[in-house]
Order: sequence, then C-alpha cells, then structure tokens
Amino acid sequence: MDNNLLGEQIARYRKAAGLTQEELGKAVGVSAQAVSRWECGGAPDIMLLPDLAERLGVSIDALFGRERGEQVDVEDAVRRWMCTVPQGQRVDQLCRLVWAAAGPAMSSHSEDVMDISGYENRCETEDVEDGQATRWLRRTRITMEDGSILGVRANDMSFVSLWPEPKAGWRAFLEENDRYRKLFSVLAMPNCLELLEYLHTRPRLDRRRYTPGVVAKAVGMDAAEAETLMRALAELEVLSRIDLETENGLLHAYLLYGDEALVPLLYFARWFITGGGAFLDSPFRKSPMFRG
Repeated sequence: MDNNLLGEQIARYRKAAGLTQEELGKAVGVSAQAVSRWECGGAPDIMLLPDLAERLGVSIDALFGRERGEQVDVEDAVRRWMCTVPQGQRVDQLCRLVWAAAGPAMSSHSEDVMDISGYENRCETEDVEDGQATRWLRRTRITMEDGSILGVRANDMSFVSLWPEPKAGWRAFLEENDRYRKLFSVLAMPNCLELLEYLHTRPRLDRRRYTPGVVAKAVGMDAAEAETLMRALAELEVLSRIDLETENGLLHAYLLYGDEALVPLLYFARWFITGGGAFLDSPFRKSPMFRG
C-alpha cells in the first residue's frame, strides 16, 4: 500500500459521490486547490478526517483502504497518514493528533469524551489589574493515575509532553538530588545561560570544539570565567572536554553533547515558575506524583 493511498481514496469516493473538488472543499471548509493537493499525494489535517468521511458517506477506515470492516492496525494507519503529510508540517500535525486523542484518554465513558483538539491563537493571555499587566501561559494539564499529559495548544507555539508512569514510579528514574543541586548551581552562575545559548546558536551539524577564549569573546565575558563555567558543565556531562598540547602549553576545548534538551528544560522551568493560567486543568489523579 503506497503513501498516496489516502489521496487516491479521497478521489475515488469523491467521484463516486458525484462531487467536484470545489464542492467537497466547500463541504469541509477548504479550497478546491486543497482537495487537489490531497488527491495528488498531500494530506488533509487530521481534524478534517471525520468531516471528510461523513461527507463522502464512508468510514474513516475506508479512507485508509479498509472498506470491508477489517480490523484496523491503528499504528499502521497513523504511520501511513503521517507519510502523506508534507515535510515541514509533520511535527505540528503529530502534535495536533496527540491532542485530539487526549480527550478520549481522560474520559471514562465514550459519551463523556471531552474535545480538546482546538487551538487558541496565542499561547499567552494577559490580565490587567490596577494598571499592572500579568502574562499567563495557556497551559493544558491532565493528570491521571497512569500518567500525565502536559502542553500548550496554540497556533503561535504548541507542544505536547506525554508522561506514562513506569510501574516502578518516576522517582526510580531520577538523578540524586545532589546532582540536580549541582546542575542548578552551575546554571545560576553569571553568564552560564548566555554561554549555553551561544553554543546553541552554532549550526547543528557543526561538531567543532570551542575554546573558552573563543566563547568568552562571543559572549562578552572573561576567558577565565568561561573556562570555569565550561569545566563545570563538562563535569556534569553537558559538555565534553579534550586537552590539546600546543606550543603555548595545554589548551582545553569543549564540545556540546546535544542541543535538544535546553529549550524543553528552559520552557518547563518557565512553566514551573509561571503559575496559574491553566487553559485546562484536569486533576483526575488522586495519588501523589511520588508514590511511597
């Protein structure tokens, strides 16, 4: 089954229903050009599939080639659908798909399913009291006995974070508190965040190592201070260090291990210290987050 199956099925059922691309587009709120793109190998937004199936008089399964009522392999269907989504849109569409599934995940009865698939325009809202403006994050927080779903649903910035609880509980997979204290104390040192931000502006595939002098000049700090920070980060394994013998003596050079963690770390830190502003706060969990 090729990746264009969804588009072929839409075209097949549209023609069987006697609809033009323009008529189908109007029925589901898109242009004829959008329908044409779907049928040529593009992919409709996951949220449009129910309306598409209803307007074409078929099931969503049929759009994925399951006309005879075979048992649907959900993982396979989602994988095939994702292959039809254009590059550059896949992470966003996957995020929307997870939010669409989050409502049923927190509902105990099918008739009580909460639809939380919609997005706000902005990830922040603002309250003004006594002339003082306060910004709040539109946070979505769902805590259940078997885990948590945390994130933001907005067109300008969105993310979703799934936390299925391990059988042994989360605590068993955390570092010792002293190691966290060491990390936070290093991050709190002057210019540490600025140093990390500079390293994260380097091209992602650039595996160069940087000397403290180079970083100090770029960030606007003292070379000795940069050396202290980079050595501390290397001890925490945020950076790796090699020692180079030069004609002027021993020189240290540092490499950033990975650049995927800083943005989530800083954003969740903002989440942690912002408070309030929950767009949806569903505390279905009665037990503490750390059991025992």
